[in-house]
Amino acid sequence: MCRVQTEYEATVGAEEVLQKANAHSMLEGLRYVARHHGLHLSREQLLRQYVRDEDEVSSAVIVGAAERSGLAAKVSRMRFDHLLRLGRAIPALLRLRDGTARILVTVHAGGSPPVVVLRHPMDGSQPVPVDKVGLSAIWDGEVIVFKRKQAAQADNSDFSLGWLIRQLGKDRAIYRDVGLSAIVMSIFALVPPLLYFLVVNRVLVHQRLSTLFVLVVGVAFVVVFDTIFGYLRRRLVAEGTARVDARIGTYIFDRVIGLPLDVFERQSTGVISYKVGEANRIRAFLTGQAFSTLLDSTVLIVLLPVMFYMHAPLTFFVLGLALLMFITIVLFMPSIGRAYGRLVRAEQQKGALLIETIHGMRTIKTLALEGRRRHQWDDAAAEAVKAFRDMSFLTNLPQTILQPIEKLIYSGSLLLGCYLALTTKEGAVAIGGLVAFTMLAGRITQPFVQIAGLLQSLQEIRGALSQVASLVNVPAEDTRSTHGLRPRFVGHIVFDEVRFRYPGAQAYALDQVSFQLPPGSVTGIMGRSGSGKTTVTRMLQGLHQDYDGLIKIDGTDLRQMDLLHLRANLGVVLQENFLFTGTIRENIGIVRPEATFEDIIEAARLAGAEEFIERLPAGYDTVLSEGASNLSGGQRQRLAIARALLVDPPILILDEATSALDPDSEAIVNNNLRHIAAGRTMIVISHRLASLVECDQIIVMERGKVFDIGTHEQLLDRCAIYRHFWYQQNRHQSPHTGASHERSITGPAS
Repeated sequence: MCRVQTEYEATVGAEEVLQKANAHSMLEGLRYVARHHGLHLSREQLLRQYVRDEDEVSSAVIVGAAERSGLAAKVSRMRFDHLLRLGRAIPALLRLRDGTARILVTVHAGGSPPVVVLRHPMDGSQPVPVDKVGLSAIWDGEVIVFKRKQAAQADNSDFSLGWLIRQLGKDRAIYRDVGLSAIVMSIFALVPPLLYFLVVNRVLVHQRLSTLFVLVVGVAFVVVFDTIFGYLRRRLVAEGTARVDARIGTYIFDRVIGLPLDVFERQSTGVISYKVGEANRIRAFLTGQAFSTLLDSTVLIVLLPVMFYMHAPLTFFVLGLALLMFITIVLFMPSIGRAYGRLVRAEQQKGALLIETIHGMRTIKTLALEGRRRHQWDDAAAEAVKAFRDMSFLTNLPQTILQPIEKLIYSGSLLLGCYLALTTKEGAVAIGGLVAFTMLAGRITQPFVQIAGLLQSLQEIRGALSQVASLVNVPAEDTRSTHGLRPRFVGHIVFDEVRFRYPGAQAYALDQVSFQLPPGSVTGIMGRSGSGKTTVTRMLQGLHQDYDGLIKIDGTDLRQMDLLHLRANLGVVLQENFLFTGTIRENIGIVRPEATFEDIIEAARLAGAEEFIERLPAGYDTVLSEGASNLSGGQRQRLAIARALLVDPPILILDEATSALDPDSEAIVNNNLRHIAAGRTMIVISHRLASLVECDQIIVMERGKVFDIGTHEQLLDRCAIYRHFWYQQNRHQSPHTGASHERSITGPAS
């Protein structure tokens, strides 16, 4: 035992030297376990998605990452002897006291002493046997066990009412307890009418004070327990609702963030926001109205048999009125459904207009469009109000019909009971019994009314379900994150006869496009607006996968790559870049959570952003408002360039990246381009041909085709399109000053 423990202590001492390698050992342990189960996870993607700082991620994060990757995971507390009996649950992940992880790779329960064999997730050293004493010195008992999800276990089903019910079923223990408490409270609901019956027929008639004392004690007992069960029911409902709410919210966000980009380009932000918001209505319906109705309906299970026992004809009268209520609601459901559909469309248009107005407020103010937008809002709001009013008027009709029926259940049963008592001996009932029956009839009125209201709301929820499903049930983007290839990129890019057109378009955005970009080269792409320049870079990022032809990077087909790995190795700077709310340091470092402050400063320096950041009062800790509106366009652009450079991408794409910069800022970036381009393949798209002069080659695009490829001098000599744009931007260099270059260009110069 001493030898085994000494070996392990020596290993622990050696780990102090490898302290830096210990960072994020929990994620590395997850990768090891995933490989054992046939799943290959990308380290860089795990770091991007789950690491927020230099500390180890929590066990809850590991469980969430495992669940999203096709593994079922559970955190448990175990003793040493439990580890010896894990069996097929090995390998497992042990979280040590210092927060780092060790992988349990095997156990030797029959040894003397019994030992478990642990492996460090990161340093690649040999597994080390550890006995009970050695393990207890570093481990508190926290274990994460994993197993591969089967196809039936994977939660990949579409969003539907059945899926929502299955989510409720995951907390069946909570709802079982809630149901039991509801049944107990339903039994307690018999107390008031029974009390009235006994007081009238026993206490008052026979003048029994002892019976009254017993009733007082019984009522006190019922009140106390009814209060306790009521508290427990509300507490359990709140717990179950919170769990379902979190599960639905996580599911919808995961679905939305995994959708292909064209889904967001085809639909306005307002429409998407409205559809996502409908999920809250569905959740509130299921955990609120539907669940409350189901619980309150348990009263019928208890009260109806008692009512039949007390007076069967009166009970059939009550049930007949309830059936009439159901028929009324069913007849109105189709009309309510159509009215709700009209309301949804009106609310979507109003929401889209509001979000568009907020996003475009600077343009609205600049062009003095407040009046025009106000009129558009008035029209959209008027249509939404009219749709809501018409629907409210329509739903008011069944409510108007149901109201007298509801009152008739109580008063009708009382009057009918009196009539039967006066006219027939068989149907006669004692005074106390008749009043008790009417009290029970009034008590079961509420569940019937709730069920009728539930049927009416069901039509609205069906509409809400279809709205959410139309968004989240769109097939997710296939990123091939668990089975795609992850090559080490050098930067050799090949387009071979690539054809692509956007959904719904007639013309091809790219038509038989072929070219090669040597590794480490700087390639410029120019052409008229709509010629396909940006589409080339979108294809390279894997944003569109339904294309003909072949795209290869370093000999690997783009269709076989892990797209998350691909995009993590691409640096992309667009003409309009989005900066998140947070500090400048957080915005630059968001793509690489493990980056040091020195790395962030170096990226900012290369991008020409260091000079303006240092002039800010808070420097790199300056907080950016929404959309970074407290920075100029050029400053935002330089931060975006710094963010792209931080990951040191082997392939860098600048799509009109300097178009928003002032001449000084552009000069700083262009002067740094030689340093930025060193050791990487760079693609520069620009209308300013002066920024492409030093490129190794320039691709001229025209109507989705490659018109010509060459250096600046070659294109200036032979390419009419390039020559036309060059002399248009540099008129002082034109060989025919004043001559018009606005001629028709039909093909490459010979």
